[in-house]
Amino acid sequence: MSKWSGRTKGFVLGYQIFIFLIKKLGVPVAYFLLYFVVPVYYVFLQKARKNLSATFKNIPQLNSSSLQIIIYRNFHNLGKTLIDNFAILTKWSDNYSYTQEGEEYLIDLIKNQKSAILISGHIGSWNIAGELLKKQKGVINVVMFDGEAKRIKKLVERNIGESNYKIISIKKDLSHLFKIKTAVDNGELICIHADRYLEGANTITAKLFNKEVQFPLGPFAIVSKLNIPYSFVFAIKESMYKYQFSATKPQLSNDPQIIANEFADILSQKLSKHPEQWFNYFNIFEKK
Repeated sequence: MSKWSGRTKGFVLGYQIFIFLIKKLGVPVAYFLLYFVVPVYYVFLQKARKNLSATFKNIPQLNSSSLQIIIYRNFHNLGKTLIDNFAILTKWSDNYSYTQEGEEYLIDLIKNQKSAILISGHIGSWNIAGELLKKQKGVINVVMFDGEAKRIKKLVERNIGESNYKIISIKKDLSHLFKIKTAVDNGELICIHADRYLEGANTITAKLFNKEVQFPLGPFAIVSKLNIPYSFVFAIKESMYKYQFSATKPQLSNDPQIIANEFADILSQKLSKHPEQWFNYFNIFEKK
């Protein structure tokens, strides 16, 4: 996989403009601005286009002649998803709805104050999934890299207010592991993305579309060592205000390889159906 610094690309001023439009004029107006912004990103983000193309060529269901169309739609959907991530925290949140598959599993965990690890990837929108779970009175912790966490948290709090989840920043001194354990002891839910890793991080091998890829070992090791239920959770955009929420039945395993294999299987399914919502702009098939 291509090297990742732990920070997500994006311009704070651009985010602030979109937040202003969302708050004052609504989601459709913010979407409309994307017709002018997306072509610029498509032209200048050549590395992202190249990595998406390399990834998509390994998906058997995709026609190679249509890859650039899918990539352009992907850029456009990223913009829409970022807008939704902010809009769900504003007065427009009531406009959003979702279809669901497996939500009852997580509701049961929340009602019984049982902790679980929710494993996801950079496809669709975790923020939307987090908001849906918050409406069920669940306490959500999202584990993310420190540089990414501070930037996003500061931006949201300054322009909108409290976010819909708590952030656990990944630290070099491993202090985040104690915060995860505290959240577990409190019966809270912990979400971890498992499809990116930093250069030099320990990895685990699994098969995606029958090809070996590297995933970060950390998420799967944490689940196995804590010995608590895990579920694979995704929220896929269906229309302007509608998402498809899915969660697998919580399971237990003390073997990181089993969990990684299961994640690769479900990620393959999601990626083959929704490549235009794959927002991991690093070639996941690249050898470490």
